[in-house]
Amino acid sequence: MKLSAVIGHERAVARLAAAAGGTRLPHAVLLLGPAGVGKRTLADAFAARLLCAAPAGGDACGVCAQCTRLPAGTHPDLHVVTRQEERRDVRIEQVRELTRGLAFQPLMAARKVAIVDDAHCLNEQAQNALLKTLEEPPGASVLVLLATAPALILPTVRSRCQVIRLDPLPTDAVVRVLTAQGMPAERARLLAPLAEGSPGRVLALEGDAAAAARERLLAALPGIAAAPAVELSALAQDLGRGALDVALAAAVGWYRDVLHAALLGAAAPLANQDVAPAVRAAAAGADPTRILRQLEAVCATIDAVARNANRTLAMETLLLVLREIARGGDPDLQRWTSTTAARPA
Repeated sequence: MKLSAVIGHERAVARLAAAAGGTRLPHAVLLLGPAGVGKRTLADAFAARLLCAAPAGGDACGVCAQCTRLPAGTHPDLHVVTRQEERRDVRIEQVRELTRGLAFQPLMAARKVAIVDDAHCLNEQAQNALLKTLEEPPGASVLVLLATAPALILPTVRSRCQVIRLDPLPTDAVVRVLTAQGMPAERARLLAPLAEGSPGRVLALEGDAAAAARERLLAALPGIAAAPAVELSALAQDLGRGALDVALAAAVGWYRDVLHAALLGAAAPLANQDVAPAVRAAAAGADPTRILRQLEAVCATIDAVARNANRTLAMETLLLVLREIARGGDPDLQRWTSTTAARPA
């Protein structure tokens, strides 16, 4: 991946290219942006530029020994820390191993590069363990942290990084990203509105488990007012063990579409075209205030899960809250979210 091949994020690309070619390279960069917006793609391209032995035109050459090792994941001077699939946080042991590796001299390139993906999943102890490296960085190393929100990064860590924000992409750029990933153009244009500016959200839907999670949730939401608690509990159990993030994103899209249809009628643009008839049926005669409360509950759940709440409990409580609102109730969302967030996974 080259910086010139990154689709969208022109300002961020220009800043990183200028930093890589300048005389005062920042020792730490923090890329902030929504999940799936392309932070990792940009970080990989920046790392390629920094490690390239013969950069050309302000970008990686793509053919030197450094560049050819990167796609294979065998470059000894690139260190990547990611959250393990079965965990909700990045372990402090991973950070300690990273800092030990950065203390040594580069083996092939002129410098070392470390990418910390999901840096917002670093707990306070792990971020403090990284802080010493940020305060006293080894002379030939650059750290690139990726996070979804600045509030999840300690101020002491943020202040030691050059912060670059990545905004959601316009729909045409999302389509170009999806087609570049091999998706047929017609399907890319159909699914692009679901991305909300983050192509990774759509790409996550392509797996069988993710598609099934979205389908099950969208099938349950129209009739949630009459759904028995035992059915909602079973659904939460399944989603909590699987593609919960996809299900929550689908819920946001559903309630936004229903709200648009309730306010604008037949002229409302809908993101979920595949369930448009169900959306318009749910919007007919619906109270926009109630829909807005349901959307607020979903967004609060997304925030609670990001703060490491118990995934199954958060989803089960959300479904019950959505049912209560659909029945005309007015649950205390603040009390509910604080209780849910206090139950860690």
